[in-house]
Amino acid sequence: MNMLSLNVRGIDEDHKQRWVRRLCSEYRVSIACLQESQLGLLSSLQLNIRNCWANNNFGFELIEATGRSGGLITISDDEVFIVSDSIKSRYFFITFGRWVGINTEIAIVNVYAPQAPSKKRRTWEKLAQIKSSRVAIWIFAGDFNVVRRRDERVNSRFCRISADDFNDFIFSCALHDLRMGGYKFTYFRPEDGGKLSKLDRFLVCDNFMECFPGSSVTALAREFSDHCPIMLKTSCEDFGPRPFRFFNSWMLKAGFQDVVSEAWRKFRGYGNGDAFLAAKLRFLKKEIKK
Repeated sequence: MNMLSLNVRGIDEDHKQRWVRRLCSEYRVSIACLQESQLGLLSSLQLNIRNCWANNNFGFELIEATGRSGGLITISDDEVFIVSDSIKSRYFFITFGRWVGINTEIAIVNVYAPQAPSKKRRTWEKLAQIKSSRVAIWIFAGDFNVVRRRDERVNSRFCRISADDFNDFIFSCALHDLRMGGYKFTYFRPEDGGKLSKLDRFLVCDNFMECFPGSSVTALAREFSDHCPIMLKTSCEDFGPRPFRFFNSWMLKAGFQDVVSEAWRKFRGYGNGDAFLAAKLRFLKKEIKK
């Protein structure tokens, strides 16, 4: 299962629809959670969701924006995720359903959190209440409009109260903040020398970790938004067997670094890049065994 989350900052423009469609096609996305669609009633009816999806097998639901602020859209592949019901709020949209091949119910929470700390706190309390009332594999995705630590912000004010409230929500709900590869920060504003924050993330429950232990999250390049798309993959890429095991204790042996450096320097090989590297690693293994 591949899942996309993106604060798109307005989806009623053709180039942004094509951007979302390309991401969904390239990464074989089954569920897309879009925040800040900025769609009211009229524009919602006029928007062709098909422009945002890679094939004709999809369903979607949305929460309208208030003026030009907010708005949520969740799109899913009908052949992979069968929707049963949903819960809507101004700041989150929960979709319940069944994933083909998995018997446990899955809850997808598309989040666009408010700015005010007091409203954030009430949002976390409401989400915690809903989660505790229903057994499912819970996946929270979106723009949480808050950071967890001071080092997740650059050139902008760190609010300790909001961070503590958010961390309390994560701990009380027993959620896991999946480590993110790619870009360290997901939001960029160029004013005042450039402001960077990690506002977007995936949070998952224990049941998710048991079912998908090899999951990974990657922040992709920003193109048409000030937020990075973030991608959740539940399966590990298979690159074949590892060349050899490496134990950290080896680095404590006298002369070990010299052996590695010398082997790396004196190797001579040929062929294309992957074959050359594989041969070089085999040579290194042989030298280490000596």
